[in-house]
Amino acid sequence: MSFEEIKTDARYNWQHMYFVSKKRRRVFLKEKTRAACKAAFEETAQQFDFEIRELGFGEDYAHVHLLVNVPSRFSMQQTIQIFKSHSASKIFELIPNFLKMYPDREFWSGWRYYGSVGPMTEQVVKEYIRRQDVSQKKLPEFT
Repeated sequence: MSFEEIKTDARYNWQHMYFVSKKRRRVFLKEKTRAACKAAFEETAQQFDFEIRELGFGEDYAHVHLLVNVPSRFSMQQTIQIFKSHSASKIFELIPNFLKMYPDREFWSGWRYYGSVGPMTEQVVKEYIRRQDVSQKKLPEFT
């Protein structure tokens, strides 16, 4: 990423994303599968300039959590599509036996979750907005 791109993409957009394997299969029981999935996500992040801060697998061995900084040039729908499609391709490449379980090459279910993660809580933002509201200030406060 060039310096110009960094300057124009300086937003703080950390997202918690959660993907579930197709049919909630417990595909992440083996370390080999977890390593393949992690490598796939890291490769995707590098290729598209995402930053992954955390990555973890659910205790049901059927889902994965990511904390990702999403560049402003991508919508969340694009981000999800990129991560799911690229990781599925890489997982099938690294673990070809999964094609027996998933002959349609659909590794991830259609379900997903994402939510914004930031340094401010809703209450902090509300207080900030209230402090900015000129109509709530008295005239002496402006002098």
